[in-house]
Amino acid sequence: MKENTLSNIDDRQRGMTLIELLAALLIAGMLTGWGVGQWRHHQQTLRLEHTAQQLLAFLLRLQADANWRNRTTLLWFKNGTPWCLGGGVPPPDCASAEGSVFSPSYRDVVLSGYTDKEIGFYGLRNTAQAGHILLSNESGGLRLVLSARGRLRLCSEGLRIRGIAPC
Repeated sequence: MKENTLSNIDDRQRGMTLIELLAALLIAGMLTGWGVGQWRHHQQTLRLEHTAQQLLAFLLRLQADANWRNRTTLLWFKNGTPWCLGGGVPPPDCASAEGSVFSPSYRDVVLSGYTDKEIGFYGLRNTAQAGHILLSNESGGLRLVLSARGRLRLCSEGLRIRGIAPC
């Protein structure tokens, strides 16, 4: 009975052939390329969601301040790169804005739309002028909806984004 050891294997059978090596490298390259693309999409989705959550928190603070002081706070929007929005008197541009101003942390998230009429918060009964703000990047879009009763919520345009339901 022969033992099957390394010394008994024919010399021609050691290692991988060139074709096997190329096939393994091709598969590894394809998986890496797919993984990099998916990682980029995942990062864009995270940046979009993070910016939308930050904007939601900013607007909730403006709403609470308007309610606390029993005053009206109307929102203003400045498009461009970078875009910004805030409450109170609108500045000529984002660089000269003072007071309550929101500017995104990520440059790939753009302010792609908002309600053309005045949007704002009324201190009386914590109500608001209804409207929406649309943020987007290459991974999709998120809509921040402000109802007349002062409710703020996020919904996604089209497909579900990171657990945020479609509008």
